[in-house]
Amino acid sequence: MPDHDRVDFPRPDSPLFPDTRWSVVLRAGSEPEGEGLAALERLCRDYWFPLYAFVRRRGYSPEDAEDVTQGFMLHLLEGPLLGRADRERGRFRSFLLGALQLFLAKEVRRQQTIKRGGSREILSLDAEEGERRFAREPADEVTPEVQFERSWAFALLERVFARLREEYERAGRAELFEKLQPYLARKESLPGYEQLARQIRQSPSGVGVSIHRMRRRYGELLRDEIAQTVSSPEEADAELAHLMTVVSQ
Repeated sequence: MPDHDRVDFPRPDSPLFPDTRWSVVLRAGSEPEGEGLAALERLCRDYWFPLYAFVRRRGYSPEDAEDVTQGFMLHLLEGPLLGRADRERGRFRSFLLGALQLFLAKEVRRQQTIKRGGSREILSLDAEEGERRFAREPADEVTPEVQFERSWAFALLERVFARLREEYERAGRAELFEKLQPYLARKESLPGYEQLARQIRQSPSGVGVSIHRMRRRYGELLRDEIAQTVSSPEEADAELAHLMTVVSQ
C-alpha cells in the first residue's frame, strides 16, 4: 500500500564537504566574479539581520543601522576583504563579525545615506521587518557581540525552518506541515498523537512516523545550513554545539 503521507525530500547530488557555499565564497577572494560572488550575495541576503542587530545594539538609529549594514555588505562584495579571509579558521559568522567591527571603526561618515555602488545594486534590506525582529530581541543588557551570536543562531534556525516548509509545499503537503511543525520542538504541552491522528487522518503510529521524518529532515537541513558557513566537518560539529548553547541561554 503506498504511503500517501510520505514526503520525498530532495537529496544532494554531492557530498556536503568540501564544496560548501563558504568554501566557494573564500575562492571569491581570488576570483572576484562568478560563482563565489553569487554565493556571498546569497549568504548576505540570508544573514543580514544579525549584522543589523549588532549595529543597532551599538546605539545606531534604525535608519543609520540600515545604511551601515548596506555599506558593509557593499564593502564585502566589492572590496578586497575576502582575499584576507583565513581559510584555516573559516567560520563565516566569526569572519563577518570581525569584518563588521573593523568597518565600523574605520567608517567616518556613518550618518550619511549610502549612495555608492556604481553599477551594482545595493542589497535590498527590509528595514521595517528588521525593526520588528529587533524589537523581539531580549531587552537585557547584553553586549553587541552576544546580541550578534543570538541573532545569528535564530536567523539560521529560521532559514532551516523556511527550507523545510518549502520542501513540504513543493511536495503538496503544506497542510501536513502546518499540523506537524509544532511537534518539532518536543513540547510536552502539545496534544497527544491520538488527537493529531484524527486531524490528519492517520493512525497514532503513523503520526509518530511522520513526526520522526520531519524531525530527521530538519536535522539534516540544519547541518546542511551550518555547513554553508564553515570550512570542514569538524567545524560544523563545533558550530552546531555552539549555536545550540546560544539558543538555550
